Amino acid sequence: MSTDLAPDAGVDAVLEQVGVVVGAAFGLADRIAADVGAVFTDQPTVRRGDLGAVTTLVGPALEDPDGLIQGAGFVAAVDTLADSRWWLEWFMLSNGSAERLIVDTDPRGENFYDYGSLPWYDVPRTTGRRHITGPYVDYLCTDDYTLTFTVPVVVDDRFVGVAGADVRVFTFEKAILPCLRATHRKVAIVNDQGRVVLSNSAHHVSGTLLRAPSPSYRIEDLPLSVVELHHSRDTG
Repeated sequence: MSTDLAPDAGVDAVLEQVGVVVGAAFGLADRIAADVGAVFTDQPTVRRGDLGAVTTLVGPALEDPDGLIQGAGFVAAVDTLADSRWWLEWFMLSNGSAERLIVDTDPRGENFYDYGSLPWYDVPRTTGRRHITGPYVDYLCTDDYTLTFTVPVVVDDRFVGVAGADVRVFTFEKAILPCLRATHRKVAIVNDQGRVVLSNSAHHVSGTLLRAPSPSYRIEDLPLSVVELHHSRDTG
């Protein structure tokens, strides 16, 4: 995509509001990463029971009635924990309270959850950078269109896992859409794959693919851009 969409007051308002949502998600992920990293720094051997700081951080964030987060936690790199080769210290919002996500972490199990190749885990591991995955339908946690924000957790140059947070696309839309509408032109927020996260056009719904290059404005160092829309034929 080109980068010749000139920001104006309307686009600036969109960027500011995106920053609020992204800041909340990555802020929580960063705090989880810092606390988990401290555990690995202080202890030569780390077990699942040593990750209690994750619950302390995630619980209030999920149960905040004005919060934006639907799920959050830490996912360990394979063979990092002493008592489990694979482990998700992850929690989701259920009936107003934080509930631990239970998945099969036994490679011999019929429903084994092999997260090693999933983008929200693999991209931070291979790049060493934070990442936004989605929009995608999260059948494991939210059962809804979701954005997952993850950061690598690295201790003494050793990758020990990722910390992250989930935000429903509906929540993202509720926070951002008023600003998109106020731009008085057809624009969308898209990811680096050209997939629409959110737009103010009925022809460009969340999840559709923007095929034709359009004027765009990169949102800081995130894999997101504000794109000017023209015709419904731009999507596939």
